[in-house]
Amino acid sequence: MDSQQIIEDNFAEKNDSFLYFLHSKSMFNKDSFRALYEAIRATAEQDVDISRTAQKIAIIYGRILQCFLYHFDKNDTYKIINMPENYNKIIELLEKSVEYYFVTRI
Repeated sequence: MDSQQIIEDNFAEKNDSFLYFLHSKSMFNKDSFRALYEAIRATAEQDVDISRTAQKIAIIYGRILQCFLYHFDKNDTYKIINMPENYNKIIELLEKSVEYYFVTRI
């Protein structure tokens, strides 16, 4: 699947996307996370509509962070299944891919 489609699928929370697993299934899926991470980095090097893609990447990033926050909120019932113990590394990896996108494209 091409990187733009992976971003579109995550934005729409389509089946098998990282945000679908994270938000709809409350599950951390390593393979779909890796696909999203790589898609963001690859998209930074492609000639695509930057404004719309940047908006989608920013929204996806925000939704992921929101799910992580809800997971750790003791007053919230939302819990992520298979949450990696090294979640801080996951956040850093995602942050670096998003940062790479914006630094490369703007």
